[in-house]
Amino acid sequence: MKIDTNACAGSTSEVRYLEHVQAVVSANATRRGDLELFLTSPMGTRSMILSRRANDDDSRDGFTKWPFMTTHTWGEYPQGTWTLEARFNGGTAPSSATGWLRGWSLVLHGTRAPPYAQLQAQDPHSKLAVVKKAHEDNAPE
Repeated sequence: MKIDTNACAGSTSEVRYLEHVQAVVSANATRRGDLELFLTSPMGTRSMILSRRANDDDSRDGFTKWPFMTTHTWGEYPQGTWTLEARFNGGTAPSSATGWLRGWSLVLHGTRAPPYAQLQAQDPHSKLAVVKKAHEDNAPE
């Protein structure tokens, strides 16, 4: 499932630099513990926000508006398409779990100003260098 966002561009609540992100998810499954969730940012960062839980046998309650959080997108430019991927992982045996995603929303936490203005990237492939470059490429003209 996908959500496109402009991150409140042009408003006083605009987020240009992410601190953390919450995917608020409602889902049910025949075995909740086999459900895994992954969130992918517009910049391509893929975060596991829910891992397999061997002792979670719930088949009734599921998740209702549960906020799952990631900090892996720190400093990223949030505008664009976010993707939520749900899959079942039954461990070593094939999973017979089934389920359905009832809905999800996205909460972006961050700032309009760069949180790392005084930091210098030591490695051109570091997260800091990558997000600084992305912001330079997306700067308003």
